[in-house]
Amino acid sequence: MTKAQDFASKLAVAFVAVAMVVSAFAPSAKAQSSEDLQKMINDLLAQVASLQSQVGQGSSMAAGVCPYTWTRDLSSGSEGADVKALQEFLNSDADTRVSVSGAGSAGMETMYFGPATAAAVSKFQVKYRSETLSPAGLVNPTGYFGPSSRAKANALCVSAPVVDETEEGEETEEGEEEETSKDLSGEASLDTFEVESASDDTIEEGSEDAEIGAFQVTFSDGDASISRIDVALTNATVGADAWNAFETISLWVDGDKVAEEDADRKSDYLGDEDNGIIRFSGLDIIGMDDEEVEIVVAATIQGNLDAEELSTWTLGADSVRFFDADGVATTEDGSLVTSDTETFTLEVAGADDEVVVKTSSNDPDASTLQVEDNKKSDWYNVFTFDLDTDDSVNDITLNKVEVTVVVSSSTFNGLVDDYELVIDGVTIDTLADNNGATAGKYTDGATVVLTFDVDGDVTIDAGDRVAAELMLRFKSLATGDEGTTVTGSVTAGNRNNIDAEGADDVTDLSGAATGDAHTLRTTGIAVSKESTSATVTTGDNAGDDYATFEIEVEVTAFEQDVFISTNVATSIVYSIVDGAGAPVTGTTTPVLSSSADENSGYFEINEGETETITLQVTFDSASTGAAARLRLDSIKFSDAAQTPDQTQTTLPETDYRTSIVTLVN
Repeated sequence: MTKAQDFASKLAVAFVAVAMVVSAFAPSAKAQSSEDLQKMINDLLAQVASLQSQVGQGSSMAAGVCPYTWTRDLSSGSEGADVKALQEFLNSDADTRVSVSGAGSAGMETMYFGPATAAAVSKFQVKYRSETLSPAGLVNPTGYFGPSSRAKANALCVSAPVVDETEEGEETEEGEEEETSKDLSGEASLDTFEVESASDDTIEEGSEDAEIGAFQVTFSDGDASISRIDVALTNATVGADAWNAFETISLWVDGDKVAEEDADRKSDYLGDEDNGIIRFSGLDIIGMDDEEVEIVVAATIQGNLDAEELSTWTLGADSVRFFDADGVATTEDGSLVTSDTETFTLEVAGADDEVVVKTSSNDPDASTLQVEDNKKSDWYNVFTFDLDTDDSVNDITLNKVEVTVVVSSSTFNGLVDDYELVIDGVTIDTLADNNGATAGKYTDGATVVLTFDVDGDVTIDAGDRVAAELMLRFKSLATGDEGTTVTGSVTAGNRNNIDAEGADDVTDLSGAATGDAHTLRTTGIAVSKESTSATVTTGDNAGDDYATFEIEVEVTAFEQDVFISTNVATSIVYSIVDGAGAPVTGTTTPVLSSSADENSGYFEINEGETETITLQVTFDSASTGAAARLRLDSIKFSDAAQTPDQTQTTLPETDYRTSIVTLVN
């Protein structure tokens, strides 16, 4: 029946209704008020007028369910108003690009998603396999109204386009053929059935919908609809039972779950339950001729598995049943289906969870920390290290993290006013008990262990790496503690005391990190490396090669003027060493220069200013083939033009040394 015929029928019914009302009420007009009778006639005439207007302008999807937006996945057994809206949408014939029919009789839609609705969804998916229509087409028909199908339906239904009804093969205005519904064709036969391994073949207990493998299926000589697959799950370990390992088994196509079966009881398995066969029936997975269909097999794993189930499992298929275009059913259960298998291993939850301590690229270089002699200092970051969860499958929650702090003089209590550890932006400023101590919850000394009580406040996403910053605030510095160094580290012992949880307590702990030493001063200099160089000059005669080394540093004076003697022996401590740091004998000729003003044999750097100091050393080795480098160890200075009374050690050593050169002759 055409749309015009349908509307004409509705009009005829309406006109008959009007006539019946008039004739029915004519004998008893006195019993009815004229106003009541007229109102009834007017209502019916209004309905007639509405139907007449639809005959004149045609119907669109917008006159029915559209526009409409589906917000959840729908599958066999789903119920609700959105199911009925889907059926109405699929039954709509106002837009030839949408109409597929088959979701029950038009006008008889229900709120239950049954086999007819699944079949109609599959037709819809087959129809939109093409990429020529916008939005992009679907990949494989499944009968499951999942994310990709919802996106397609929402795009069509929200816009509710009305287009001309073109017959199959009719040319559009652009000269392109309008695509219409595709049906299965040919007498399909199973060409290949292969089992592929999952991207991760180790799966933790308690995992949900974890991929355990995939079936790659291809048909030849026609298209087919797969209606049934028997999945086989076996294990050679004595006592390993599938129903004690798996909660559910599911099939997925193009990211949509198309079927799921319980797998936690013996009765869930087909025939001899020891064969581990789960049957999926009522499927409608379309395989087009010579096009590979991938059916992913996933499993939800039970928790607290016994040792027998924590072992290697084999995934395969026992049989597959499909229909061709003529509705002829074929069941394949021979070697073509059963010969190929893949394995996967179930492991205890948290088996891959780990915490690795690593050196951080954000660890501050060795520096001079300006503190006060009469009040507390600012907060300083003295050490940064990274916590890496690397190959962890689960997010890692931290409960305790340990750090060691070493001071070169005095004690930790004598120097440090407060401490905190900032992990991934979260500040931890309380300590857990350590070493049985009660005062401050650490044992004081030149070396202390701070056990920070994270208490679950920091969670590191699986596989992520985060920074942890040790922040210290210092007390007023005593005169005798000028030049004290502070160094932070996470030793192997600290690392092993990290308390963290993934799926279970994390026991895989590794790595270590040590920061640079930082010098505490109320007055003096801050030194930073500017450049280093090392060259070899080859003489004309044997034994007359020599090296020229140079180290340039920037020196900043704070809280005082600084005087550095131009006499190298008075102001600079340096060494010529080999690759292992051992002294190399020979003759040295040092020269000191600076960008600072020279005054009576001293380079003068005024308070708050920065100048360069350059040490150049010519070295003639006492032996042939010596490998050597220059290392700057410290700078001596004073606050007046006098014998130096202060020393700044240049740390770390690796920053204040040149490359190695070899003197052949």
